[in-house]
Amino acid sequence: MLETLSRHIASEIKKADPDGPTSVEVMEYAIGVKITEISAVLMVAVMAWITGHFWGALLALATIMFVRRFSGGVHFSNLTLCVCFTTAICVTIPFVSLSLSTILIINACSLLMFVVYAPNHFIYINKTKHHKYYKTICILVCILNFFIQSHIICLSLIIQAFSILPFWKGGERKWIRNWREL
Repeated sequence: MLETLSRHIASEIKKADPDGPTSVEVMEYAIGVKITEISAVLMVAVMAWITGHFWGALLALATIMFVRRFSGGVHFSNLTLCVCFTTAICVTIPFVSLSLSTILIINACSLLMFVVYAPNHFIYINKTKHHKYYKTICILVCILNFFIQSHIICLSLIIQAFSILPFWKGGERKWIRNWREL
């Protein structure tokens, strides 16, 4: 559904500017990413408000989105599935309560995964001059949670950490048609 929408928008943009330098595929990908982000925020906000855990779910989403920016991770091949999965995870996390010792153990596991595997981008990206700091940012977020001791941040970090493990086969290869255009 979201792929169709982003393809339609990209096609309309290309019709309006056929001589533009950007291909439909590249625009489709970029638009799809933005639509996915906006849809996830809106769906999490609505579902969290309904369930009564608005701020907790938004904290989970913010943590996942922030750390994912720097850690990378596997993607679903379907954008709609991504939004639904993200919404389900972020709305569910505030309902899970953990003891302090469990938070510390899970947080340590997340930290170890980020130390070993971050950043793990399953698609080709152009590395920036700041790319070398991405692992450090992920590690600092984990270390910060040793002091905050938030079960919401803890669970968000472990879910994101699992997404960077190398045994996943990412779906973006089906979504991105031409790697060299990115």
